[in-house]
Amino acid sequence: MRANIPDELIKAINEKIYLDLELHILQKKLTEANDQGKEGFAEYLNKVILKVISQRRSNNEYLRKHGVKVREPEELDDMFVRYYYSVQSDLGGYKEGYEQFWKSAMTYNLRKRMNKYFNFKGG
Repeated sequence: MRANIPDELIKAINEKIYLDLELHILQKKLTEANDQGKEGFAEYLNKVILKVISQRRSNNEYLRKHGVKVREPEELDDMFVRYYYSVQSDLGGYKEGYEQFWKSAMTYNLRKRMNKYFNFKGG
C-alpha cells in the first residue's frame, strides 16, 4: 500500500533500498578480494564503495529533510520482500506505507545497476 506522498519521495525511498543493497554486495566483494589477495581489485572496490557511500549519504539527507524513515525489510515468503516507510506530515502525524518487491526483479535490477561497476555479461 503506497502512502499519498509525492513520486520524488517514492523514488528516493527506492534509491535508498537499492543503494543499501549495492553497498552490501560491494563490501562482500571487498572481503572476498582481500581474502584472495587481489590488491588491485580491492583498491578499485574501495573507490567504488566510497562513491556509493557518498550517494547514499546525500539520498539519506534528502529523506531526512522530508521526514522519511525506512524500516528494515520484512520477508513475506520466498518470492517477495516488503519495506515499510513512514513520512512525517506537514499537518502533524505520519503517513505510512510500504513498497513490495519481487526478489527476482530486485536481483535483475541490482545486476543492471552493478553492471556500471563490473560489466557483467549474461545472467
